[in-house]
Amino acid sequence: MNKKLGRIPAALTVGLLLLSACGTRASDTQIAAEAGGSPTTLSPAVLNQIKEAAAAGAASALGSAGGAAAAGPAAAAPAPASGGVAPAAGTATGTGAAGAPAAGAPGAATKAGNNNKVTSQSAAAPAAGSAATCTKPGTPVNVGQVGTFSGVTGPAWTNGRTAVAVWAKDINARGGLACHPVQIFFGDDGGDPARAAALVGQLSKDDHVVAFVGGHLDLSIAGFLQAIETAKVPAVGGDLIAQEWYGQSAYMFPQGASFDDQAIGIMKQNLAAGKTKVGLLYCVEVRACTYANKQSATLAKAAGVQIVYTSAISLTQTDFTAQCQSAKNAGADQLLLGMDGTAMARVARSCAAINYKPILGGFGGTISPGQATDPTLRQFNLATTSGTAPWTETSTPGLKAYHDALAQFAPGEQTSGSSVQMWTAAKLLEAAVNLLGPAAVNETLTPALVMQGLHKIRNESLGGLTTGLTFTSGLPKSTGCVFRELLTTAGWSAPGGVKPFCN
Repeated sequence: MNKKLGRIPAALTVGLLLLSACGTRASDTQIAAEAGGSPTTLSPAVLNQIKEAAAAGAASALGSAGGAAAAGPAAAAPAPASGGVAPAAGTATGTGAAGAPAAGAPGAATKAGNNNKVTSQSAAAPAAGSAATCTKPGTPVNVGQVGTFSGVTGPAWTNGRTAVAVWAKDINARGGLACHPVQIFFGDDGGDPARAAALVGQLSKDDHVVAFVGGHLDLSIAGFLQAIETAKVPAVGGDLIAQEWYGQSAYMFPQGASFDDQAIGIMKQNLAAGKTKVGLLYCVEVRACTYANKQSATLAKAAGVQIVYTSAISLTQTDFTAQCQSAKNAGADQLLLGMDGTAMARVARSCAAINYKPILGGFGGTISPGQATDPTLRQFNLATTSGTAPWTETSTPGLKAYHDALAQFAPGEQTSGSSVQMWTAAKLLEAAVNLLGPAAVNETLTPALVMQGLHKIRNESLGGLTTGLTFTSGLPKSTGCVFRELLTTAGWSAPGGVKPFCN
């Protein structure tokens, strides 16, 4: 037996058991699902090995897995809570968002990698629109995506996993990243900083990823940040909520505006509707939320509004009647919600029950497409801002490419704040590598080479996906510019269209 193949089952056992423990029993199709829902090229033999290992070796696998290595394919479905590592995309011949060959493409040869990472490699054909003319495929390049995609806050960001997988499929169809076929290795840290650090270490050392892209790290940023600085691998774009994205590490490259600027933007958007008194509900689980409470007076002053009420809440809290009543008594005509979309929906129901209907405000990346269909939430008029351009729009080249890629490689996948945000992160990596010119085509890509490209980024909008990105060898700063979205009974819209609002 291939030694690498032999290492797959023990690690995957953990992921399969955790899926079962959470009440989700994965079928063959689910285990091998890609972002668009089609089966991957995993062979029945590999799938059977995975299942047999789960049945026969559960106890030893759970005891030996340490902090780094449960796994599952990068699909649109939520990942196991304990984390995982799996490749989410293949090559120019197309392995789908997680491995299915594209229509008309040659069959991809599937191989098994270390620690359950199933990868596929095939020739990357030159394509129009590539940054360089590719006469032959370069060496494959591995890119990591580590973040919290399960647990309390994870579901809001699962679309971001799909977006990165779709980007890999899209760029490989265009000839690869500077002619290098891209492979995505996915890791779910379950909100655990120690697991995030272990995943970064594993992917950096074993899989030689040249960058991490599109990380949702609001719960796990501390471990992730320490690990990328140790590994000296850049983190290119992510949730834009954790403060560590700005001014704390030369290895962090945010693709849009900071949490502070987004919070100010939310309150300014509601101020434009005549709402001047703010009630703040902030979750205790996420550091950015408690930070918002500490900075609330400063942020409100910058927005030109007044904080009249604040309250800590839990993301798992089922009823918010007490907070709604207190905010109502304080005269708050807008509620700034430092929480995910599921909690926002419960706030809306609680406030509606006492006939209190302020405008709600939140962060665009935290609301999933499913949550946006909640009829009560829509009735409140939920104003959001994002550090990247509105997913509702198609009028810029960057946004059109995003919509087109989803339609082609993940048909039926809904656009969302987290999706466009993580797509923008991947496009930032692409832009940085393109700026390297012939060096990127002719050499094996490395983290140091990617860093050189990132430091060439100047006033970059990525075709209208963001605005004003500039990186030097110093610490990154916020662009100060946000984009507005609004959820009403009619659905999502973008007040101001693709126009950025700069603080």
